Amino acid sequence: MPGGDGSSGEPAQALAGLRVVEFSAAMAGPWIGRFLAWCGAEVIRVESRSRPDVVRLYVPPWNPDLGIQPRLSPWFTDWNAGKHFVTLDLRQPLAVDLAKRLVARSDIVIENYSAGVMGKLGLGYEELQQVNPGLVMLSSSGFGDTGPCRRYVTWGPNIEALSGMSRLSGFPSRECTLTQYAYPDAISALHGLVAVLAALDYRHRGGGGQYINLSQYEATVAGFGHVMMEYLALKQEPEKMGNRSRRAAPHGCYPCRGEDRWCAISVATDSEWESFCSVLGRPEWRGEPRFASLAARLEHAEVLDAEIATRTLMRTDYELMTALQEAGIAAGVVQTAEDLARHDAHLAARGFFEQIEHMAKGVVTATGIPLGLSGTPGCSGRAGAGEGQDNDSVFGSLLGMTPEEVERAVAAGAIEPADEP
Repeated sequence: MPGGDGSSGEPAQALAGLRVVEFSAAMAGPWIGRFLAWCGAEVIRVESRSRPDVVRLYVPPWNPDLGIQPRLSPWFTDWNAGKHFVTLDLRQPLAVDLAKRLVARSDIVIENYSAGVMGKLGLGYEELQQVNPGLVMLSSSGFGDTGPCRRYVTWGPNIEALSGMSRLSGFPSRECTLTQYAYPDAISALHGLVAVLAALDYRHRGGGGQYINLSQYEATVAGFGHVMMEYLALKQEPEKMGNRSRRAAPHGCYPCRGEDRWCAISVATDSEWESFCSVLGRPEWRGEPRFASLAARLEHAEVLDAEIATRTLMRTDYELMTALQEAGIAAGVVQTAEDLARHDAHLAARGFFEQIEHMAKGVVTATGIPLGLSGTPGCSGRAGAGEGQDNDSVFGSLLGMTPEEVERAVAAGAIEPADEP
């Protein structure tokens, strides 16, 4: 099951031979395993049919009459492609024993259950270290294992609010803005990935295994360190800027020809401003006192934005972006999902999108993992696996259980039956 090591003619993969057991849900934990699998690690995800992951509860928005489609969620493909799936009811002692046997043959455990859950199941780090002294175990929860809030329930939106992200983003006229995307999940997953790789390197150098206790809340707050420094220095809340900047003007999204088409533009220096005036066909702006310096442009930003909009509305977004970029000015089309998937020549040229084998859909197009490893290129394994899809191969081949032993474990409720194909 591990990724290729180059011995069979396949390209070598950076993490081939590494085995990961994942007790996880949603994105904060699974995305770490997704990266590791892409790099060639063998990732075994433990699920339970009695408590399915939220991404297994997907209902296609274009055809809700189909009901729940546990193998078709685009989230599931994005966060879980390339993994192996087993089903265990961890309330059963035999299931816990089987989980420990998996961990004993593995290098890494990743879990993002609520703090304390793994310990209650008998699968905390102290218990797992007894069966695998060199284990690297990452526990990622909303607030970490310690502190007064450790038992609190968290999800992306409430961490956004607690971290200050909701207060700092959006326009000044809005007091609180949610992104509709679980940034804390992605931020904590990337922190967790670095922590796991650091712990593996430490172990490789003879330091032994270790436990990693990650707080998703802290990982998100850490992304706004400059804001905290500003408050500590000035003793006042940072100004909510919207699309404006203290260091550039013009700076914002400007309307272009067509329905709901926009181009984001940032002009930071006087030389950029001169080039900008030429591209927009308004050289007289260079001598306009209200716009002659960055300080003046910042002071008259509202008037400047209105003037610019009259010119950008005359041009298409991509043509304007290209002209500005060729003049050395930061500019980018505000792209839609369709633009990214169908019209972005740069992403297409770099092979960003992957064709992934999907067990229910055949082949699907999905976003790649942009790690850029040229010597050990990774790839996405299959997607669309059902719950317990790999019960036989994992419990039989890896743990050496006979078919009769597997059947008895199923009958006892420890191993939950796999999905029907």
